[in-house]
Amino acid sequence: MTGAPPAEPARATRSVKVPWLELHAVRIRWTTWIAVALIAIRLIAPRPDGWRRWNDASAALADAEAARTAALLQYQAASLQWPPAGRPGVAPQGMLPFLPGGVAFTRARYKLAFEYTADTTSGARMIGISVIGDDPLLALTMARRAPEGMPFIVSGRRFIALIASSSGR
Repeated sequence: MTGAPPAEPARATRSVKVPWLELHAVRIRWTTWIAVALIAIRLIAPRPDGWRRWNDASAALADAEAARTAALLQYQAASLQWPPAGRPGVAPQGMLPFLPGGVAFTRARYKLAFEYTADTTSGARMIGISVIGDDPLLALTMARRAPEGMPFIVSGRRFIALIASSSGR
C-alpha cells in the first residue's frame, strides 16, 4: 500500500436544471385550490353585515309582534281606547303592564314607536307599531322575513306592523 489517499468519486460539474413550473407545481396547485375555495365561500355565504341585519330583523319582528299584542290587550282592558301615539323608543304608559319582560322600545340599532294617525277630513286612521332602524336596508329585510298574515307597510327606513286601520267611510 502506498501512501496515496483514496480516490474521490468524480463529482458532476454540471447540475441538472429543473424547470421553474415543475419545481413549484405543488405550491401553485395549493394556491389555486385555496383561491377557488375562497371565491366559492364568498359567493355562497352572505356578508357578516347581512348576518347582523338578518338577526336585527328577526329581533325587531319579535319585538313588534309582542308590542302589537300588548297594544291589543291594552285596547281591550281600557274600554276600547287606544293609547296615544308615542315618541320613538318610548312605550306608551298604558301598554307597559302588557309588554313581556324582554321587549324594549329602544335597541342598539332600532327603535319601536306606537303609531296612531288619523286623517281629520276623511276619518281614515292607521294604528301600528313602527320599527325605525339605523340601517337603511333593515325595513326591507324585515319585509322579507315578516310572518305570513302580518300586515305591514314599508316607508324608507320605517317598517310599520299594522294593528288596525279603517277608511273612515
